[in-house]
Amino acid sequence: LLSSIACAAVASASCTVAALGTSSARARLIRGVSYGPVPLKWQAGASELPEDDWFCDEAVPMWGLAGRADLRTIRNMGANMVRLYGNNPANDHTNFLDEAWKEGLSVAPGMSDYPYYQQVGENCLAKTDFNCFSQVKPLYEQNLRNGFLTMRNEYHPALKYMNILNEPDLKMPSTADTGGEEGTRQMARAIISAFDAMLEAEKEVGVVGPLINFTATFSYAVRSNCGKFPGMPALGQIWRLDDAMHHPEACGYTPKNDILAAYQTRFVHSFNTQNPATDLKQQFLDDYITSFPSTPVYIGEYHRVDANQTEDLETIFDLAEKNPLFLGISYFEYQVAYSKTGSEMNFGMFGLGSFVLAEMPYFSKTYSIYCLAPEASPMSGMSMPDAVSKTYGGAPVDTTHLCQANPLAVPLNQEGFETVAAQKGEQRMASFIERTINHMGGTVSPDAQQNLFSLAAEYLDASPDDGFATLAGYLGGKPAWASFDAAAECVANRNVGPSVIGAALGWTCSKAQSFSCDDLPSYCNNTYRIGDYVFSRYYKELGAAANPIIDCDFGGAAFFASTKIYDTWTGSSQCVAGETTFTTTRGASTSMWMAPSRTASTSTFTGTSATSTGSSAEVTTTPAPMTTTPAPTTTTTPEGKNFQPAPTTTTTPEGKNFHDVEVATMRFNLWIGLPGPLTGTEEELVVEVTTEALVSVMETSREALKVLIFRSSTSGRKLASIKALLLEIEVRNATEGQWTWLAATRAPCTA
Repeated sequence: LLSSIACAAVASASCTVAALGTSSARARLIRGVSYGPVPLKWQAGASELPEDDWFCDEAVPMWGLAGRADLRTIRNMGANMVRLYGNNPANDHTNFLDEAWKEGLSVAPGMSDYPYYQQVGENCLAKTDFNCFSQVKPLYEQNLRNGFLTMRNEYHPALKYMNILNEPDLKMPSTADTGGEEGTRQMARAIISAFDAMLEAEKEVGVVGPLINFTATFSYAVRSNCGKFPGMPALGQIWRLDDAMHHPEACGYTPKNDILAAYQTRFVHSFNTQNPATDLKQQFLDDYITSFPSTPVYIGEYHRVDANQTEDLETIFDLAEKNPLFLGISYFEYQVAYSKTGSEMNFGMFGLGSFVLAEMPYFSKTYSIYCLAPEASPMSGMSMPDAVSKTYGGAPVDTTHLCQANPLAVPLNQEGFETVAAQKGEQRMASFIERTINHMGGTVSPDAQQNLFSLAAEYLDASPDDGFATLAGYLGGKPAWASFDAAAECVANRNVGPSVIGAALGWTCSKAQSFSCDDLPSYCNNTYRIGDYVFSRYYKELGAAANPIIDCDFGGAAFFASTKIYDTWTGSSQCVAGETTFTTTRGASTSMWMAPSRTASTSTFTGTSATSTGSSAEVTTTPAPMTTTPAPTTTTTPEGKNFQPAPTTTTTPEGKNFHDVEVATMRFNLWIGLPGPLTGTEEELVVEVTTEALVSVMETSREALKVLIFRSSTSGRKLASIKALLLEIEVRNATEGQWTWLAATRAPCTA
């Protein structure tokens, strides 16, 4: 989303992104933030985390704009790079990279520890004598196919450095710094074999275009087992790696690729330290510049705890500005590591507050995403993030709205409107209004910001009667100061997790008439691009009467986006209905689909649909008719997994039958289609047949009930008449502990 939307939704006092107080020399340096935001406020549960990959799609409630908006917060601090840790190559990372690139942030991911010493029975420490080629190559191939590459097989422009392994001298083996000489050779063999594997993976996949750099980030330990650089931190480890790159046979490894050429052109050294900046010149930089004059270096984790952060950071950036080989730092770290103990909890810039911004389904668990609370830096005389922002040239963190509902996440209806209005912030309301415009296929240019904010001020002071319906009606008239795109498409919402998209895909595929979800182009091969393909085509089936607010929502899974928005998403323009003539491949054998660990059909709706009653022709009160005839054949994903069952044996993911869903949906459609206000008799009849249908279906499947409630909550007509029924169902099932989602779904109805 564009302009004020993102600015108003996050912790920033200003939307100015350019380094406000940086010199041109500093602007070229790495001003990174180390990002590993474990969503826990206590150590309890740390051992039960399903994964630690926080740049996958499932983690979007933390870094996405409609969630906690961590990437925008990092950008507004003046940072230009995000350094990452956990990495499951089976997960798709396109969405994170697209978002980072849009924010002007480069990304430095790393290979996880898994292939090196965590992979049970097959890791290279235990199985292959520190030769990590066979373990790393298939994983890096997956990374390349799952977001690291664009549709043209070029590296994603956001990618900057790939960390082969973080602190290998403490892991491969753990005695590499303190044991005998063999330990250092084993460490070097692990790194160069993994480097070779990544180069081989690039060849295997066919990477073209500009290439990224690689690194291996050492600790700041002093090696006690080598005569080279005695008593000097990190330098001995770097020397050993440099020697192995030049003489791999001395480490017992024969590379498949020219690793020396790649090392000389694509490698950057790095290390971690919490030593004060005043130590670095004498302890490290002077000798490094002399010994490795052609290889740049940066600090992957830097933070001197209990120091004046502004003074210490100014000192280290002064060093970098004077030494061309010293590229900069990544500040450690973004969030307090509550999952750890002791001194390791002292590094985070942000703690976690008490307000829950979102619930995050994360593989087998669900986590509450708490708002941010800046940590103090007493010696700096300001908060820790403000101290970093001051040095990075960013803006101070505006804490006013950190722990309030995000205008980009509230439902686009009266309830959401009232939530934002209660925040009493003109910029917050402007964010909500621009989001509504974006949902209608429009954008607001920088030149029209004054019009946007004037409208926001007007609606902050409006009477209760002038709420969302009036706003939507006005915006549906396409005011001249906003631009509405004739090529707008109904696309997957990148601000929600894949479970939301997946639930909507199952429903939409079952209703499609002009296309089949069996026929997916090979390049529409992640959840969001599949959503682009399916939602855009289904929306076109609805014809001219389709309402973008209502009919392109699907429980928050989609929105009607301008090309200015969806063209910034990798592969989206190739998958939407109006952009490309597709050559499709049918079935698993010819598809490039990377099989996820979960199928979309097991997901559930978590969004709330709009209930606009605006009178404008652009925002109608009655959605386009929705066919009740299911798709004629069983719809499957490219790998053959069932996406939506056949109509005669329609089942939930758990296998429960709900064949009554079509009958009940038809009754809803008949009710919605009744002209004019309902008479008392008609309303009684509607409530009677609706109650019968809902209760009947409820007893066999909550999935069917969700479809019906979704349909009713988008009707914009007489929703109060089923309020009592919904309350009855909620009470009836409360003791079972499985219907809590109903409260959120019922909200637009009760409104």
